[in-house]
Amino acid sequence: MDTKGLTRPGLRRCAATLAAGLLLAAPLAQAQNFETYYGQPEWRDAAEDVKSVAQCPGGGSVTVATRRNGSSDQVLITRMDDNGVSDGAAPGTWQRAYPIAGAKFSSGLGIVELGERRGFAVTGTVRAGDASRIYVMNVDCAGNMVWTTLLENADGNAIATGYDLIQSGALTSSGKGDIVVVGDEIVPSQGRTFGRIVRLDLGGNVIWDQRYDGREWPTLQFRAVTENLAATGAFTDLVVAGGASGGDLRKALMFRTDANGAPVCATTLGDEREHRDFYGLTALLSRGYSGDTVMVGEARGPAEGALPRPYLARFGRGSCDPKAQADWYAPDKQGFTAFDVVEARNIDGNDGALAVAGTIYGTQGFSFAANPADLRQYAAGPLARLYGNEKREAIYAIDRKGDRFVLAGYTGADRDGSGDPQDVYFVQSDPVLKTRCAQDWTPQGMGVDLPYKDTRPEPKRIDKWSAAGTEPIVASDWKYACERDPPNGCPGVIDNGTVMLGVHDAGYLNIECPAIKPSMGLYGTSLVGLRLMSTNGEASAPGAPCEGWGVANADPALPITAHASRCGTTANVVAAPLTVQPTAPFDRATSTVTVGSTFRIVHRFIPTAVTPFLYRVEVSIQNIGRSTVKDLRYTRGIDYDVPPNTFSEYITLAGSSPLLVGWNNNGFTSLDPLAAHPTTGAMTDNGPGDLGSHMDFRLGSLAPGATRSFVTYYGAAPTEKQALNALSSVGAGLYSLGQPNYLNGTPWNAPIPGPDGPLLGVPNTFMYGLQTK
Repeated sequence: MDTKGLTRPGLRRCAATLAAGLLLAAPLAQAQNFETYYGQPEWRDAAEDVKSVAQCPGGGSVTVATRRNGSSDQVLITRMDDNGVSDGAAPGTWQRAYPIAGAKFSSGLGIVELGERRGFAVTGTVRAGDASRIYVMNVDCAGNMVWTTLLENADGNAIATGYDLIQSGALTSSGKGDIVVVGDEIVPSQGRTFGRIVRLDLGGNVIWDQRYDGREWPTLQFRAVTENLAATGAFTDLVVAGGASGGDLRKALMFRTDANGAPVCATTLGDEREHRDFYGLTALLSRGYSGDTVMVGEARGPAEGALPRPYLARFGRGSCDPKAQADWYAPDKQGFTAFDVVEARNIDGNDGALAVAGTIYGTQGFSFAANPADLRQYAAGPLARLYGNEKREAIYAIDRKGDRFVLAGYTGADRDGSGDPQDVYFVQSDPVLKTRCAQDWTPQGMGVDLPYKDTRPEPKRIDKWSAAGTEPIVASDWKYACERDPPNGCPGVIDNGTVMLGVHDAGYLNIECPAIKPSMGLYGTSLVGLRLMSTNGEASAPGAPCEGWGVANADPALPITAHASRCGTTANVVAAPLTVQPTAPFDRATSTVTVGSTFRIVHRFIPTAVTPFLYRVEVSIQNIGRSTVKDLRYTRGIDYDVPPNTFSEYITLAGSSPLLVGWNNNGFTSLDPLAAHPTTGAMTDNGPGDLGSHMDFRLGSLAPGATRSFVTYYGAAPTEKQALNALSSVGAGLYSLGQPNYLNGTPWNAPIPGPDGPLLGVPNTFMYGLQTK
């Protein structure tokens, strides 16, 4: 593997090679998106795990890493605030190194935040000579050690490592459960690797510690753990992801135990052609999949230098039998591995998505969204990103943070010229996995049906453990790798006192504004797209912010197409900086983009004096090429997510225009005008559901140098009657309405579905229209 001089991936990632030859609801993150790096120049730092912080005062995020300098390895924990600052004025920001139990060599591989403001628990390995032991350490919210527990091995000269840990009780919301750690114990003298599961109380005392013999599998590796619903529903099971091998090929391992570590079932998956491993997993709680578990890892051919690809599998409640499996492939046939996965339930209010994170073969970190049903691509457009534009980065872990995600790994780029060979790399993304510097990507998943085999690891009790002390070392150093998104002041957020829009440079809606109050209703957000200021109701930004446009020449003799959206991939669009007025009132913005040498498209967002409920959007498309565009097309689409009962709305498509060639109520329809689009025709109060509005226009021919202009509107009003009157006042004879599923008078934070939303349009009706008169 060509890592270009970088420190090898952490022990969790390499152990398979070593052994073979070696939503629940979360607080909304009031923050911008960014990419940062942490670590002092004399050390090589690599993060292995990341968690959003919900219990400790100040919130933020926390990573655990290992730092190395050739003569010592130390655990490195970094706690940053919601803007990535690790040593600022915000409470609870710090970065410290920990030589576990005073040892010269120790590593940090897993971290979890404990309930009741108990701080964080971490695990990894402590090495002494040729042997090593698993440790568990608890630090408080400020990074001070509370206790450290060393777990002895069944065999004295074994190499034992803890890879992951959880606090039990999360599914029952008790937040007071024990700590569960998984790892493995390699015994060189026996040529065997045993899985390991340990349960400790919150004081660091061992409740039970068991080593698991794979029997027919001489190598049994435990890499990640979660807690999920048992088949009876009365208790919760421990579910472990890992690998097993007993011959020339490794198999992916799914292992389930009861709360006391007694085996419930175990399954190995794979064929006789490739190695397969699981590295990460998540418990599903969304409707339709509650109690299921998804595991991610890789498939890799046995030949030296074979390229890996992500392997995903979903298992049913209380079972070890796979319900779905998929392999993923990169568009350029690069090798890449999935290391972690998290459920993203509130991305659409339905079954949600899976956010998968990992690394392209030694160059860049990635994420992509997968469908929980078949583990293939999620929604209509690809939601996949690449991080680390220096292409010397890796991503190993991901976690949910309110309506967005945090990811961590390492970077080998010396961005500040300090001679620093490697640092912790941290990413905080928006709800669709983007940062300002993230690159869109188009991997694809394909279903597979690999054979599986039941097995039953045999447990053996270990009764030896001891307490130890660990003194922290201050180790703070951090910088931004990617400019925060957006700069202070939220340029592009405009309003006329009634309607607020968030306008991106590329002319679509939905931009970050961390200083703004989160929108009302379920799944509020600090993204701004289309907002009614009187209710603070936001209809474009919650979940997947899928609003955007597309332009094309549909002439088959000279086809060209482009489209732009925060949600899906933006293609063939080069945007100039957004033009906004430098002083108040901040009520207008102009986006200018070019599409190759064919089009220049300008979107002017300006208030209209006729009605406060609509923003006028003037669109002009100029042919800057040398050939006539014979069939000019324009598309505009929005995924309406209408509060307060967000993701449950009613859609109206009404009116007529000779320019309209097709429309539908699917907010996830591709914005590429040349893509195949369904057309549903007019509809009134269609729903409820997670719906939207998509309109395709044919604008005729366009000679070189000529410009075609037309006027559209975006807006919002407190009632349907006011919305319809506003559309009529500006001559918008073709329009869509997005109205809530809401019973008037119920609380916005616990809305009751009802008819007043579609019939009356209360408390807010959102609209898009084309001027036809």
